[in-house]
Amino acid sequence: MTALPPASQVLRRVEANVTAVTRVGEYLTRVKPPPETLQQVSVTRLVNPGRAYYELVSPLPEGLAAQQKRLAGTGAHDVLEDLLARGVEYTELWLHGEDTEGDPPLDRILARLDACERLPDGKLSPTEIKNVGRLRSRPSEEHLEQLGMYCALLGVEEGHLLTVHRDDLSGRSTVLPPLKVRYPDLARVRRTMAERRDLLTEAVRDRDPSRLPACPWAFAGCKYRTAGLCDCPSRDPLETPIADLAQWTEDPAYLELLRQRAEARASEASPGPERPRLPLSGFLTPRKAYFRSRPRPEGTGGEEAPAPSREEGPPLEEGTRSEGRLSRANVHGLERQIQSAVFRTHPGRATREEVSVDGTARPIALIDGRPFLVRIRMVRRALSGTSRDLAGDFGVPEDLRQLLLRAALRGVTGGRMYVWNWKLPEDAMKLQVFDVEFLPEALEEARKYAQGLPGLLDEAIERGEFRSLPLCPRWMCPGCPYREECRPDESAPGP
Repeated sequence: MTALPPASQVLRRVEANVTAVTRVGEYLTRVKPPPETLQQVSVTRLVNPGRAYYELVSPLPEGLAAQQKRLAGTGAHDVLEDLLARGVEYTELWLHGEDTEGDPPLDRILARLDACERLPDGKLSPTEIKNVGRLRSRPSEEHLEQLGMYCALLGVEEGHLLTVHRDDLSGRSTVLPPLKVRYPDLARVRRTMAERRDLLTEAVRDRDPSRLPACPWAFAGCKYRTAGLCDCPSRDPLETPIADLAQWTEDPAYLELLRQRAEARASEASPGPERPRLPLSGFLTPRKAYFRSRPRPEGTGGEEAPAPSREEGPPLEEGTRSEGRLSRANVHGLERQIQSAVFRTHPGRATREEVSVDGTARPIALIDGRPFLVRIRMVRRALSGTSRDLAGDFGVPEDLRQLLLRAALRGVTGGRMYVWNWKLPEDAMKLQVFDVEFLPEALEEARKYAQGLPGLLDEAIERGEFRSLPLCPRWMCPGCPYREECRPDESAPGP
């Protein structure tokens, strides 16, 4: 069959799009106008009302480099929920204090739970997922306080805290042993919530933070202290009575239970076809699809290096694939944030549509009818924007081939690439956008490849012979669990 051409032989033209960089960059660094009053107060603001006041009343703009940790953390939280929270009964549950019972009343308090599950007595117990950049010998007081407030809203004394540690240099994440946390005095939790709600509401209304407690990290490089907006030294420090009464123990079996439940639900939801559905991102790695279509051979342990998927789809995958996605939660999370910004900054122009391959519809993201992809680069230099650089080893070669595949299936001549340079500290080159045009012959080869690959994969699975399938990209091979069986005689496998 016709092979998908290498990235070095597909480009006809490359053009940097400064307007697209500016539009998305301004959206990602936007500052919300301060509210006149607070009609509702979220639990996350009650955790530290002093910080919440300045975030609401005196928001400070930050550049893309400064925003990276926040954007990656916010997006990773959604990825972690997808991977971990599917093992519990309820996700994305909104709680309103007006609906709770007890004294004092918790009206005007709002909360969105990451996940919760049904206890034997019928009540719901919260599971809070946290993404942190620093390892600690004990759980964070803020995290304990937030989980305790969720317990008070649900009227239960016990919940779980799932913490995922991220490496800000590499972007990789590791799940820490889950904690089972108990709060024996819910009345005290409720009193603390009500007091902080009233203090924060009054401070925002009067534009006077003098009665609010100082942040625990007031002298640790706070941007509001640096800007001269906050007067923390003149106020009493924040007390953490909810965290003080928390009692916790490690519960590693809880994470395994969540994984087992999630895998069981994924199996129940799957129709179980003879050939697994191959996403467009998998068209560059059909040998992996072949090996995954049967049980893994014994003795091929090791974790699979995660493929940087750029398309929507069920994020929880079986076995080592879910571990791979979990380890890259921050990278995938940042991709989601950038893709969301593209959709929000191009209303009516950015869409998500489907293309048909082998009789199956597969989703692709489009701008003005042309496909676009988001790429996170872990290299300490920006791209020059030349065709050679973009298709080189330190560019985005496999992403270009993915974009080529989508353009060929869509019947257009090019697309757009959003590139985020993770390790660059400068705002100027943090985000780059390139509009590309492909060669007509490359588009034709890609179209034929896409049409022929599903049938070739079917034949390979039926015969039990994979060597007729195209090789995976070189960078994926060293950590692949199928490497020894796929290419046992080569020290540096790759196409």
